[in-house]
Amino acid sequence: MKKRFVFAKEVMGLVAEGHTKIELPEGTKFSPEAADLIKEKSIQVIFTAVAMETGEKKSETGRVQDRTEALETDSVGPLVAVASPGKTATDMVGSIAARSPFFLVFNTNGDLVEVLENPYRDSGGGAGPLVAELMAKNGITTMVAGDFGMNIKASLDEKGIKYLEFQGQAGEAVKDMIK
Repeated sequence: MKKRFVFAKEVMGLVAEGHTKIELPEGTKFSPEAADLIKEKSIQVIFTAVAMETGEKKSETGRVQDRTEALETDSVGPLVAVASPGKTATDMVGSIAARSPFFLVFNTNGDLVEVLENPYRDSGGGAGPLVAELMAKNGITTMVAGDFGMNIKASLDEKGIKYLEFQGQAGEAVKDMIK
């Protein structure tokens, strides 16, 4: 069964539609923001599995905490974060990684799946290591920006996150990486 990754954007859409429970395939992972939103809105999560022998669908109510704990140890596939001054794939890549207002998160298909706000963009100093930690917590495997300072480079290296300098539109940066 193909594993899924649920982002806050999807959960916000379900909340807006008035859903109080969601059914997902067993093995689904959640971004930290999605898990927090599910807890905050008291959304019941039901995980389903298909029995191999009978093809019968089985359901069990899962705890979000179990899935977010698994996120820390289980790989969910490459996610790319692009520093950007805006919230769309057509916005330009941010010029300075740790100071960009937003990080656009793309999956391996080049789809924009989540927008993370940068809480450290206006911090007095030391934003680089804090942003690297934010990337690691959100399962980011590669980060793209116009320029990376020495501190963020060292912190990304320490966390095993690749980085790429790119000039142009955020979506184009990801498309170039996928090729």
